[in-house]
Amino acid sequence: MEEPLPDYRKASLTFIVLRVLIGTLLKGLFKIEVRGLENLPREGSYIFAGNHLSWIDSFLMLILAPAEPRIYFIAAREEVERPEWRRFFTKRVGGVIAVDRDEGNAYRQAVTKVKQVLKGGGVLGIFPEGDVSAIETGKILPLKRGIGHFAAQNGVPIVPVAFSGTKELWLRKRVRMIVGQPIAAQQCGKAVAEQLTRQTAEGIRAVLPPPPPVNPTSPKLFKKFFTQLFTQEEREHPIPE
Repeated sequence: MEEPLPDYRKASLTFIVLRVLIGTLLKGLFKIEVRGLENLPREGSYIFAGNHLSWIDSFLMLILAPAEPRIYFIAAREEVERPEWRRFFTKRVGGVIAVDRDEGNAYRQAVTKVKQVLKGGGVLGIFPEGDVSAIETGKILPLKRGIGHFAAQNGVPIVPVAFSGTKELWLRKRVRMIVGQPIAAQQCGKAVAEQLTRQTAEGIRAVLPPPPPVNPTSPKLFKKFFTQLFTQEEREHPIPE
């Protein structure tokens, strides 16, 4: 007899309180615009898939989307454990599927955990480019095939989401999150999985705006601080073509 799955849909009180506090803080620091929340499914699990510019993208998902069903992110273990504030946040709030990228069975571990989350009513938050863009160009990197396989294996819809203005940050900068039309659920094989990956890329591109114009003479208070605070890793990243 199988043990019942945890209720991955439910948000803990700790998460709800921190979500409100962090949301209030971020909305005070930046000019946040959100569109398309009505496109999020009202019932059932789904995959929330977006382009990736910085660590703040996942925070925007968490504070702007409904608290329930709860969003769980796949992330490299080293990205959620450094610096120390990320380790603290992850430990207190949860919602992270940490993967050891150097281990040979990392993908298999992720597949198992993703299945549990989706079957238990949760939402998978994923950045299927598999990396962070080096600069913001209004384009995306090629998507990893895992996004299509996760959707096809679990028979859940994919909701594309686009982020703009989050690569470089300063006080009161305008940042945007735009949610696109859901891609219908299909539970099939490899060919459909690859099709879903292509459809996800098309869905993100459909709502991805060009980088916001920047007035070179306008003040950019605390630019270095905020940009470095939300930078993923101190290493080179690819530039979308």
